[in-house]
Amino acid sequence: MLDSLTVLIKDNKIMQVTKEASIPNEYRIIDGTGQYLIPGLVDTHAHLHNSKNDLLLFLANGVTHISEMFGQERHLKWRKEAQNGALSPNIFVATRKVGSQKGFMRKIRSWFGSQSNYDTPNKARKAVREYKEQGYDAIKLSTFLNAKIYDALTDEAKKQNIPTIGHLTSKVSLKGLYTSGQSQLAHIEEITKSTMVDFGGLNSENTKEYLTYLKKNANQIAIKLKERGIVVSSTVWIIESIPKQNFDIENFLKTIALEYQNPGEIEGSKLAKGWLPGNNSYENMDIKNDLELIKKHKLFWKAYVDAIHIMTKALVDNGVTIITGTDSNTAGVIAGFSLHDEFESLYKCGMTNGQILYAATVAPAQWMQSNAGKIETGYRADLVLLDKNPLENIKNTKTINAVITNGKFLNRTTLDKILQSIKDANNKSRKISIKKYIN
Repeated sequence: MLDSLTVLIKDNKIMQVTKEASIPNEYRIIDGTGQYLIPGLVDTHAHLHNSKNDLLLFLANGVTHISEMFGQERHLKWRKEAQNGALSPNIFVATRKVGSQKGFMRKIRSWFGSQSNYDTPNKARKAVREYKEQGYDAIKLSTFLNAKIYDALTDEAKKQNIPTIGHLTSKVSLKGLYTSGQSQLAHIEEITKSTMVDFGGLNSENTKEYLTYLKKNANQIAIKLKERGIVVSSTVWIIESIPKQNFDIENFLKTIALEYQNPGEIEGSKLAKGWLPGNNSYENMDIKNDLELIKKHKLFWKAYVDAIHIMTKALVDNGVTIITGTDSNTAGVIAGFSLHDEFESLYKCGMTNGQILYAATVAPAQWMQSNAGKIETGYRADLVLLDKNPLENIKNTKTINAVITNGKFLNRTTLDKILQSIKDANNKSRKISIKKYIN
């Protein structure tokens, strides 16, 4: 941490970082005495869906760069608008999920705009080339991929110099991942899920045995990921939230900034689950009156979450590059706000405050080949001014005094107005009251 520095910014670039600056008359002076300047934060696993208000929620929470992980044409348009100076974080756009499902399920998924499926290697290779031509930044891999299509996708992507990211299919497994060329795993959960398959499955009866197995193998897995240079997006907090939503949804909803979430997402529809009791995709309605079954499910989910913590600690201890991601707009995960929740989860897993900030700034910027993530001459002026030191307490990333991005200075008053406008818009379009969940 450097003290008492002056940062000169022009045309959204850092021109100088110095202790003895000669400030030209045309510069606007922002006095940050007693405050803390950090690079803009990055969420590497976002789902924007249809609401551009999410872009403002990210900015209001100091997030100046996101990775959209189910990209569509509108997201490419939003990325262009951001590049042209719109009030928005920068957007890295991965394709929608790419899979190899066949038959009726493939047809159903296509009806609802879900993953794209390819049944021959040649079609998969052609798709990679087309996605590259359309301007996507990465190819998003689905869980539902057979080995031949997976190999074709990753090989063609290497030839086209476009990264492959996303899920880990059971048809490939960790062993196949190490030599595949896939450069990023979208969730730490993808690793633990693969170990559960190798173990023979996790259930309420074998939780201790499985966790012992994972502890025995976690470091070796991490070492191999490190050797292959595979980056892992975290998404830890969402996993921790699932048992809370599963068994205590009413109280869980009171712990998140629900009033800022798009009402359409909260309320759901005939075709999609929402976030509220009785219609939440994680809530387990089938076991509510079966105490013995509830006990078993709780044992399972405790082990599931513990596994994420064990694996995260192994990744940290062995120097694997972790980048912060949240899975925003998944049930319970609110754009912008959720990244700060993720920081606290990573801290509990053994990351230091400095490591968390690195995972939220430098590491993702480098992986996305973005000229951001550092406060150095020549870098993008994506910055966040904090009232309290995040190296002392990671919760201090929430003490946002101002955000600088795309050449715009957004002070606390402006950020509060943005948040209030989103809250007002949500209340106007709300069909179901959420007052009981707002403290």
